[in-house]
Amino acid sequence: MTTDTPADERVTRAWSRIMEWLADYAQPSYAALKPGATEDEITALEEALGASVPEELKALWRLSAGEDGVDGSGLMLGAWALMPLDAVLAVHQTQMRSQEEDGEDDSADEDALVVWKPSWIPFCAFGPDDTADGLYVNGETGEVWQWAGFEESEQAYKSLPAYLELMAVSLEAPLTAAGPEKPGMRGGALVWGPPSDEKRGDQWVRHLGQAPPRHPAKTLGAIRAALPGDAGEEFDEQRDALDLADPEAVAAFRDHWWGRAVRAQEELEDDVAAALGGNVLAQPGNKLAPEYEATLPPAIRHVPPSLADIRAALRHESVRARFSRDFMDAIPPHYPALLLRWWDIARLMADPRGDRAVRAVVNGRRTG
Repeated sequence: MTTDTPADERVTRAWSRIMEWLADYAQPSYAALKPGATEDEITALEEALGASVPEELKALWRLSAGEDGVDGSGLMLGAWALMPLDAVLAVHQTQMRSQEEDGEDDSADEDALVVWKPSWIPFCAFGPDDTADGLYVNGETGEVWQWAGFEESEQAYKSLPAYLELMAVSLEAPLTAAGPEKPGMRGGALVWGPPSDEKRGDQWVRHLGQAPPRHPAKTLGAIRAALPGDAGEEFDEQRDALDLADPEAVAAFRDHWWGRAVRAQEELEDDVAAALGGNVLAQPGNKLAPEYEATLPPAIRHVPPSLADIRAALRHESVRARFSRDFMDAIPPHYPALLLRWWDIARLMADPRGDRAVRAVVNGRRTG
């Protein structure tokens, strides 16, 4: 993203990525987000603050005007909580009162400590109910600073867009997360850690980039294909006995078995992720270490083709480029499935008709 992009647009893009990630991976945290603020609410806040709110901060609040927190934990990078607007106003007023009191005591001292300025707008705190310290946007410079009680503030991030973009990247590529805080899960919620509290630390699991399961389409054929073998026979028996003229019975049957297919896929995904445990050194096409291979589900224990085999078989540069992009976007636990899918495509391209069809799809053209 170029530096010419307006700050508020950068915030909107970054926060939208973060919300999408929360919706996929951390539903409790996603549910803790408050709805976006209206223009009237933001205008009323500015009037109460007696100061203008930076456009980038307005862009954030239009999407999410704070959070409720999950079990006392904030979801923002650094384990901060996104403050509701009433808390923003309360902190700002409290800090300004402290500044006024200090100003009276040190009115003759040119080097007196600056506790707060009207243009400093807080947006994060230690917790939803703990606002003793947190982060604010300096409305004059756009920088993000951290305050801690009555200590002198210190710069934390270059800007609000930079802070949110770092958070988005740390969530989307957690193995390369910069800084001491790593994204993790506790009770299904996003918790940056590892937590210093021993009890919470024992419950915290670092997120290693496992992709959410790709659920089957809600059709009988897709559901049947997604079921493990032992459940497939039971599905067939119930389907054959089903009265297809009864829409309610068909819908109930479909919903029940779709739920079972989803659970089966999620269990397989969990098994794969647990087996690799974030072991990014497991290279596609090579055998895993015995301790990893022994824990893999039998369905994917075989060795997939190597990258070189697939690239050579694909033959066309445009198709190879698409394969390379897919591979770069993949998460290590999903390499086997990715490689097998592209190996199937490579074999399809051995037939002239299949070759034309694959290239048409990859190049974005419709084909029969």
